[in-house]
Formats: sequence, structure tokens, C-alpha cells
Amino acid sequence: MNAYTQATFQAVADAIVPWGKQPGRYPIAAFVRQQIDHSQFVPPDTDPSHPIEPLSLSTAKLLDVGAAALIERGLTIHPIRNGQFPGGGLFASLARIDRLRVIALLNQSAVPMDAMPSLYRDNPGLVLTMMDSLHQLTMFGYDSEWFGYGTTRLLPPNDQRVEYFPPSWCQTGYPGPAFGYRALRCGSLPPMRSGGDDHRE
Repeated sequence: MNAYTQATFQAVADAIVPWGKQPGRYPIAAFVRQQIDHSQFVPPDTDPSHPIEPLSLSTAKLLDVGAAALIERGLTIHPIRNGQFPGGGLFASLARIDRLRVIALLNQSAVPMDAMPSLYRDNPGLVLTMMDSLHQLTMFGYDSEWFGYGTTRLLPPNDQRVEYFPPSWCQTGYPGPAFGYRALRCGSLPPMRSGGDDHRE
């Protein structure tokens, strides 16, 4: 596991997960990294001796480019605080609100394309998609049952098992999966008529 990428995505999760939901936000970074790398297209004729850079690593570099642009333009609100996410780069050293401002800056296509990692260079659509995905995947990872998979979190879906209640289940009062939950049925089916085209089985 790349410490730099890990620290960067921890900083992403720390910025996006609401303050009232802080416990458990860091493991969500692993979920976001996994989903991003799993979505990366790798051409079948790729030379194994020259593997393609993981999309999560390129994204971490992209966030650092955005952080540099935010600082250069004097748009940061708080001073840089090194060491809050050990191993991270410039993005991880920013305050929470400034990290969100970096994501917004990149989402506005306000960072020169030639400064971006090669995977994102000249591809503004991918930049916009990734900035949206960071928000969506982070909140999905937190609000879904993924956190409760425990030691099986990073295994293939068929091998994942719920080991304990995820925080989101506790917050919503969901008692966990079971057979035979009662469901409220609104309305009823219209009466069936015999004959004609309206015959139903």
C-alpha cells in the first residue's frame, strides 16, 4: 500500500465526511481507493514490465497540483499544517476547508491542464468526473454497510461478510438483515375482471 496515496485519501475522507460523523472516516479512504483503482481501464496489451500508474496515485498527485494552485493564488483560509496525515503531500497538509476548496477549484477546471499528471492532462472531463466521484464514493462508503465488513472489506464481493454493525445502521436504527421484515403496502391492486384483454393471471 502506497503511504502517500493512503494519506491523501485519508485527507479526502476527513474533509468530506461531515463533522458529526467523524468516527470511522479513515477506513473509508481504503474503500474509495479500491473503487477508483477497480474502475481504471487497463489495455489488455499492457506491458507487465511497464505497468500503468494506479488511478488512485494519479488522483493523489492531481490533488497536490490543485493544492499548489490554491496556495499560489492566495486562496487558502488557514495555514499549512504538516504532519496531520503522515506521508501525504501538499493537499494533505491543508486545513479541512482548504482541501474542499482544492476539490472545488479542480471541479471548476481552474487549474492549468499542463500541470496535471499525465493521466489527467488534456482530459478535463476525467478531472470533473473524479472530483464528483470523490464526494460520491466517500459518502457511499460511509453510509453503506461496507464499513461493517471488517477484515473482509477489501475482498471480492462474494467473500465479504458483515462482521459488525456499520455506523450508518446504528444512526438510522436499521436492525440488520433478516428474513420476513414486514413492509407497509400502500393501496391495493384493482379488482380483476374476467374475459377480454384485461385478463390477469
